[in-house]
Amino acid sequence: MFVDPHTHLFISNYSTLEIIKRENYQEVYVLAYIPFKPQYHTTLVELFRWLIEVEPSRFKDVGINLRVGLGIHPRNIPSSGLTSLLNSSEEFLIKADLIGEVGLELGTEEEVMVLSEMLRLADILDKPVIIHTPRRGKDLILKKLLNVLSLSRVQPNRVVVDHASYELIEEFLSFGTLVGLTVQPGKLNVSQLVELVKSYPELIEVGMVNSDCGRDPSEPLAVKLAYEGLISAGISGLDALKLVRNNALKLVSKS
Repeated sequence: MFVDPHTHLFISNYSTLEIIKRENYQEVYVLAYIPFKPQYHTTLVELFRWLIEVEPSRFKDVGINLRVGLGIHPRNIPSSGLTSLLNSSEEFLIKADLIGEVGLELGTEEEVMVLSEMLRLADILDKPVIIHTPRRGKDLILKKLLNVLSLSRVQPNRVVVDHASYELIEEFLSFGTLVGLTVQPGKLNVSQLVELVKSYPELIEVGMVNSDCGRDPSEPLAVKLAYEGLISAGISGLDALKLVRNNALKLVSKS
């Protein structure tokens, strides 16, 4: 029933997968990210291999369909070998279901260049893209991101601008893309999510609830809890399902 379209559950134990399976999760998107800046580009190459070659069988064993996202997160731009990494990225990205997690953290020229290349490959390979926005300085980063996207050939309905904040929801909606609604400590809570959906009903068609679950404090069942909160607040079952399943499935069904 449920789809979590933004996780890093390759950094999890098997019991976590069993828990979400028991709670009726049918599909999970696992996106490339490590919690430090790698010294060498080969670290990310090995991460890409891990996600493509190893993780699918682990999720299959527990009965959850896995979608893999590969890309260069702005906090994972390597200290050396970036050119080599960019030159070899296509051979890995072509095997992925999505491009992600990519985006901007500080908005440096290097980050903009890397994101632009990820978007170029997404267009060539016809892959949807999940774009990270930071916790701090989000308003300024959104302005830079809007410019980067305007220069890209990727269609807005193939892009998720993720980690929408309560205060900046109108800016996120103005992109014309899908909007990632992350229910996680330090981001949105269920009450805020419900209030946003009731105040901005257009989110029902473009919103994608996710947990961003990985190594940081998070709730593996955030998508299910969000669904229950939406239903309790009077959102119809059909509309709630768009936010916790259907919009995410529609994104990848076009790839």
